[in-house]
Amino acid sequence: MLSADDIRLLYPDNGYVAYHAPRYASLLALLERYAGDDPRILDVGRTTLTELIADQFNRPIDSLGFGDDAKHDDGSHYRFDLNDAVDQAQWRSDLPAYDAIVMAEVIEHLHTAPVFALRFLRTLLTPQGVLVIQTPNAVVLHKRVQMLLGRNPFEKIREDTTNPGHFREYTRRELLALAQQSGYLAMESRSGNYFDYRFTDHRGNRVQPRASLKLVNMIYAVLPGCLKPGITLVLQNEP
Repeated sequence: MLSADDIRLLYPDNGYVAYHAPRYASLLALLERYAGDDPRILDVGRTTLTELIADQFNRPIDSLGFGDDAKHDDGSHYRFDLNDAVDQAQWRSDLPAYDAIVMAEVIEHLHTAPVFALRFLRTLLTPQGVLVIQTPNAVVLHKRVQMLLGRNPFEKIREDTTNPGHFREYTRRELLALAQQSGYLAMESRSGNYFDYRFTDHRGNRVQPRASLKLVNMIYAVLPGCLKPGITLVLQNEP
């Protein structure tokens, strides 16, 4: 099983990976527990994480998102904007069934009600298949502090429609309610710190850690879950 340090060694010049490496490691561990033997897996958005999942399970991993349909040696990509899930007539029915779907750092980018996307993804799961969601916590401590100081902790909507930023972040309670609305059974929900704040400034793939920010990691390690920065849910497709 890959650790965060192992993942950083695989991508030594990628500051984004350095920051997200603990998140990747935690997600890989969850897939190992829930996806079963020789699983068919779909990753929403083809990223470095897709490569890591493929390496862990030693099999091609399919992806869903922007970009035209394409077949690769490491899995097929299917074009679908999850915002279009508001119209059931646009749902794709030509994809295979998956034992696990990964929706990591995606739901906060949707400008439509997430229940539409969650219901669509259910149609791509096998009976008892799982959807793994990772997303930032809308009420993490540092955002509460920013609000108390009169600052808006949420970014402006970007002009680039292919990379629009975060439209809406959620609390763990909100996500569990959305999951129930969409017909899933929550197998696991957790809040945690799976970002490495030493690498917060990873613009231009900067990978030089700031030792002073190690204190942020230590603080988030001991705070109650409602104040931690990350949320992970494992949702099962209810038959």
